[in-house]
Amino acid sequence: MKAFSLWKQLKRKLRRSGRPMWTLGSIAAIVSYSLLSGFPIDRAYGAATDQDASMEPKQLQEIIRSISMKQGPLKVHIHRSYICGEEFRSLGLRPPAEAVRLVKRPTVLHVRLDVPVRGEPTLQLEEQVSDLSVQCKESAMFGIDPSGRLTLFEGPPKKENAVRTFYQLDVRFMESHLPKEEWKRLVDGIRVEDKASYYSVLSSFSDFAIDASRNVMNPSSKRY
Repeated sequence: MKAFSLWKQLKRKLRRSGRPMWTLGSIAAIVSYSLLSGFPIDRAYGAATDQDASMEPKQLQEIIRSISMKQGPLKVHIHRSYICGEEFRSLGLRPPAEAVRLVKRPTVLHVRLDVPVRGEPTLQLEEQVSDLSVQCKESAMFGIDPSGRLTLFEGPPKKENAVRTFYQLDVRFMESHLPKEEWKRLVDGIRVEDKASYYSVLSSFSDFAIDASRNVMNPSSKRY
């Protein structure tokens, strides 16, 4: 993988530069453990998730009970939030038994049931998926924004394509210590096609982050 090749080169360069390696080593260990064990890497790495938005069990059981009592089908809509990107889908009309199965999936964080006076009830699901969205896999690139922050872009690194900002990079150190071709790769944009390459890039450049902003993640208003 190109991203892992990048990691090896950055690691060797940092060793030669004498810059502390503990951050890269610890984050690489987390990434490796997550990929091998199946533990959600977004939790291990500390990425922003909506876990705190999960419903109370009692509230969820009440909704499941209400769905089970319905005689007719329900309209089902799903909003999926990915590590990178999001997706809105309408599943159309689904029988109560299938709707209950959807609600009980472990990736579902929030459920809303709207019951109108007339017409079919509407079930809305909020789902957290530990993966990249299809569109993100097709066009996402890491690069640097004009302020020197590691940023995820929808396509080539341009201000209007910015999707999400991560941390402030020590640009001067990188320009003076990284091989020119690797610096150019970041400036031109590094493609990410799966979760492994996404987190590999994040971990590879994390040791170049200015400490105060290392764990800052600021989603922009533009999303996939």
